[in-house]
Amino acid sequence: MIEMPTTTLSAPETAYQWLKSYIAGLPRDEETFLNEAVLAKSTGTSRTPVREALLRLEAEGFIKRVPHKGAYVPPISDPDVRAILQARSVVEKWAVLGLDDMVEAQIDALQGLIDQQREAQDDPARFIELDTEFHTLMVKTGGNPVLADFYASLRQRQLRIGVLAVTKGSGRAEQVLGEHQAIVDALRSRNVESAHDAIDSHLNSTRVAIIGY
Repeated sequence: MIEMPTTTLSAPETAYQWLKSYIAGLPRDEETFLNEAVLAKSTGTSRTPVREALLRLEAEGFIKRVPHKGAYVPPISDPDVRAILQARSVVEKWAVLGLDDMVEAQIDALQGLIDQQREAQDDPARFIELDTEFHTLMVKTGGNPVLADFYASLRQRQLRIGVLAVTKGSGRAEQVLGEHQAIVDALRSRNVESAHDAIDSHLNSTRVAIIGY
């Protein structure tokens, strides 16, 4: 059962947060169609805020609208996983090439996200949301808005495969924290080669956690 935050949210925001968590937890290799009436009942809202939430999720790339069928959540295959992680490697390693220009406040912000992740280990969806924020912030420090926008387009697929990775086997969340810390330590030491090695190590272990090789 998906637990909603204790803070008071608007009906569209409630539907949005519930749906995002629900989609993140779907089997990544299966396609799914979402029914508005069922979603309204599940979220405790009406169909209008559900529609608003679906439009927002569509804009963010989480779903596709199929005429006469509804909201469609596409599958993510093993080749998709490999392609996503390869794309991430290229963008993330490029982003840290200008490491000498990265200010301490940016590195401190990355460390802060690791600290938040440590507190969220029992909430896979929140843990991976913070994981995505960590990598997105790292990419933004590269200063290329085109690459940052491309990286953002991977967000929904990263969220789904990331939740799978941390729930598939015990200890993965703690492993992720260590891998993120290695990246931050390399950034703080201004060592581009070490940062690249830490990024590749993290993405390789993510691939193995998801597809087994």
